[in-house]
Amino acid sequence: EGYLNILRTTEADQNLQMIERSIVRVDGMKKLIGDLLDLTRIESGKRERVIARLDMVQLAKASMELFAVDAERRGITMELDADAGAELHADAGEAEIVLNNLISNAVKYNRDGGSVRVELRRLDGGLRISVTDTGYGLTAEEQAKLFTEFMRIKNEHTVKVLGSGLGLSTVRKIANLYEGEAGVTSETGVGSTFTVTLNDTPPGAPPGSD
Repeated sequence: EGYLNILRTTEADQNLQMIERSIVRVDGMKKLIGDLLDLTRIESGKRERVIARLDMVQLAKASMELFAVDAERRGITMELDADAGAELHADAGEAEIVLNNLISNAVKYNRDGGSVRVELRRLDGGLRISVTDTGYGLTAEEQAKLFTEFMRIKNEHTVKVLGSGLGLSTVRKIANLYEGEAGVTSETGVGSTFTVTLNDTPPGAPPGSD
């Protein structure tokens, strides 16, 4: 991919479109491989977890920063609304997977000039993460299938969006490990809100253990 990016800055204009398509394909393959690895590690139960008290505000800010360039390029604004002391006893890698998937999707499937709102709400013994977009929304049928593996919404608005169809199924599996929930509410033509609840896991007791 690095070589392709160098070519993008040096090749003649007539080759630029071909190089851009190659970079898109490479990015798509990297995303698929990453999602498959995440899912396999979680399902196998062999992923080493380190449970610690996490500052979820800082993790959310870091995740938003990852997608800030794409959002800015499309005129999408992002905001974070978090309760004071929004912390969670959890594995940082798993918390990052949840945040990155939800925020990435909110940007990718949004309208140009839209907005993304990330909320962190303290619960008794846990945390609720909500990410709201101003995209095209989902039908009831699409919502029912959305968290299944390899499920991708295919319509005129999503045809050019890269994705593996594994991100949200991985998010739900992580929520299950924390005895939480993952769901969506949506209105076609208005947008969607994805919500994940995660319960605190005591240090030394990995989530999902008997």
